[in-house]
Amino acid sequence: MNYITTRRPMRNLFGLHNEMGRVFGDLLGSTDNETDMDDTPWMPRADICETENGFEIYAELPGVSESDVNISVTDNLLTIKGEKRQEAETEGKNYHRVERRYGSFQRSFTLPRHVETGGIKAQFTDGVLRLEIPKAEVAKPTEISITTNA
Repeated sequence: MNYITTRRPMRNLFGLHNEMGRVFGDLLGSTDNETDMDDTPWMPRADICETENGFEIYAELPGVSESDVNISVTDNLLTIKGEKRQEAETEGKNYHRVERRYGSFQRSFTLPRHVETGGIKAQFTDGVLRLEIPKAEVAKPTEISITTNA
């Protein structure tokens, strides 16, 4: 069951636009890779899994400091936002290519109704944010025994 949904407005439209640009660029013999770096803001990639006792979200945040990440929950909408800062020291450097993305980011996930938002735990290790979201007791299955009338 897929309980958690991702909110990424306009992301699919930008992706389609970029893919069309790549296709037609290839057909016209273009060797320019600028279509790979669009103007859409970067969003960290995330994995979501369900366990017996809850959900886990793993978000890749390479180069992001723990202090630059904020996690909040409002009306069962979990939001991860922050900023990946670009190197401040550029004196004496002549960049030929800049492919890494920088700037603000935000990812939102709709949580199922029966989770304990007050019990969410967050860990940040080696550029990966791990969120543990416990299920509420009402969401956990209970077994009911059958009795016979004899």
